[in-house]
Amino acid sequence: MEKKLLNNRYRLVEMIGSGGMAVVYKAIDTLLHRPVAVKILREAYADDPAFLARFQQEARAAARLDHPNVVTIYDVGQDGDLHYIVMEYVEGEDLKTIIRREGRLSVDRAVNIAAQIAAGVGHAHKMGIIHCDVKPQNVLVTEEGVAKVTDFGIARALSESGLTDSDVVWGSPLYFSPEQAAGERPTPASDVYSIGVVLYEMLAGVPPFQAEKPTALALMHIREEPPPLSTLNPQVPPRLEWIVRKLLAKEPSARYRTAEQVAMVLRQYQAAGMQATGLYPSPVGGGAGVPPLPPEGPAGPSPAGESSAESEAAEEEAETDWLTWILGAVAVIAVIGLIPLWALVYRAWDRAQEHPGGLPIPTPTEAVVMVTVPDVEGRLWEEARIDLESIGLRFTLEEQEGAAVPEGTIVRQEPPAGERVPVGTEVRLYIAGPPETVAVPNVVDLPLDVARSQLREVGLQTVEITVWSSEPISTVLAQEPEEGVEVKAGSPVTLTVSGGTNVPIEIHANLGNIIVLEQAELLKARYRPGEILPVSLRWHALVDIPTRYKVFVHVIGPTGDLVAQEDVEPLQSTRPTDTWTAGTLLWDPHQVHLPGSLPAGTYQVRTGMYPVGEPANRLPVVDPGEASVEANSILVAEVEIIP
Repeated sequence: MEKKLLNNRYRLVEMIGSGGMAVVYKAIDTLLHRPVAVKILREAYADDPAFLARFQQEARAAARLDHPNVVTIYDVGQDGDLHYIVMEYVEGEDLKTIIRREGRLSVDRAVNIAAQIAAGVGHAHKMGIIHCDVKPQNVLVTEEGVAKVTDFGIARALSESGLTDSDVVWGSPLYFSPEQAAGERPTPASDVYSIGVVLYEMLAGVPPFQAEKPTALALMHIREEPPPLSTLNPQVPPRLEWIVRKLLAKEPSARYRTAEQVAMVLRQYQAAGMQATGLYPSPVGGGAGVPPLPPEGPAGPSPAGESSAESEAAEEEAETDWLTWILGAVAVIAVIGLIPLWALVYRAWDRAQEHPGGLPIPTPTEAVVMVTVPDVEGRLWEEARIDLESIGLRFTLEEQEGAAVPEGTIVRQEPPAGERVPVGTEVRLYIAGPPETVAVPNVVDLPLDVARSQLREVGLQTVEITVWSSEPISTVLAQEPEEGVEVKAGSPVTLTVSGGTNVPIEIHANLGNIIVLEQAELLKARYRPGEILPVSLRWHALVDIPTRYKVFVHVIGPTGDLVAQEDVEPLQSTRPTDTWTAGTLLWDPHQVHLPGSLPAGTYQVRTGMYPVGEPANRLPVVDPGEASVEANSILVAEVEIIP
């Protein structure tokens, strides 16, 4: 960026982050002499009213938040064509980096961080704001262990009706809720689910669901149960595992309603000493995916508690309690007074034995126990069964065809909810049968709005993934399932959508468990022979690096030949790789000169690392992330050479 000083106040120092809509810089507030983070809307979107409105909505919503576990917004401004937000600069690292480096976190630490995340997001919920994208990358953790939630960039204010677009899926596939995966409008319970995913990952070292494709991830969130935490981390207590399972319930109504409730539950759990307690009732009818509450185990008092109890007992024995003497005397008098009554009862019984033909003795009858029929319409029958059986009611199932709700959902019940009936009464449940199947239409190459409309017309929902592309913005590049596949009505179709060339290319490739190539930026997709091809790489050191490495950027021709290259150490020569420490984040720009004789065609841009002086000894790619890899060379993008 050429402009280094915004509004004669904020001096930009270095780029520290980049997203699809904005770039984040570390800066100095020259008026207050403090470091800040400045988020600047990408210039390509500044003239787009829709993007600009979203950016300004973020600023207005986030600026109202004031909480120690939320990154503070200081200022919102505009300098010429640049629209920016000034935020608190947090010294620390994001939670994803910590998990990658350390793997599973201790139970105490994971619960503490999750409680802080929930407290920050819960504060936003009270202000009418849903985060929509809670994930470890959006949680900054300071050296003192304070967690701060950031990037409310796709948050929406519930209090301002009409702003939430229910057709758009907000969030990251690894962490979004089943309803977000299905394209439904997010609610505070959606953030609760995402907090559960983050807590699960901290405890297990991996997210509950993993898949190569976003479609598979979406379906796993909607349909599958995560592996039990105890199988991945035996140190997780049953009580905590139950809490996590409740957070990850498929039905929003089965979770805690807001993140504030989650924070309260986790703090109570901490206060109870990380042991099973009676603080939370068993979730009868709590919803699918929530297991029964683990029984309490015997909890002996601590040595300090025993000492205190013995001390109190000794004090009581040492004092003369005159009230005890009075109560004892009253009890003796009462017992003596009962003797005549006992005598009368004995005489009556004796007469009955002598005159068996006397007055008949009535036979006691059991009182009829009445219960209230619960409201189970709109729920899955497996959930309703728990509610009914827990109060002594029986049930039968009858399938109802043509119901426009998911299979197994109760559409009607007899007797109706609220009616008082005897225990043992049979409740008839009418449930929706299998939905109709529909053929997926072809929406590839269509504008996104048109694709959404066509899919809705046949009863399908959308999950949308935005990627770097040379195609026009909002063009559908791919779909899954493909055209003609028969799926159930209401199923999601994942659309890969062009975000243009201003969207960072997500890579997340792990090189030798030493460094991760997180993203790349390539602001053009078409070049002419003789031009310069610029590409920026974002590296993330996982450990302290003891070796100096070179970065290679290779351009591979249509026939597989190397046609252009740049092999250099990272551009910031004052910071060679052997000075990088764990957690270092670095944008590394490169420029490759394209030969003037290149023929037209499709070319690959590839990159990787090798020790200085050892080009044949490339760092092995142990995890390709979202990229394809060949011979430890990572594919960044394909570009076109045009005449």
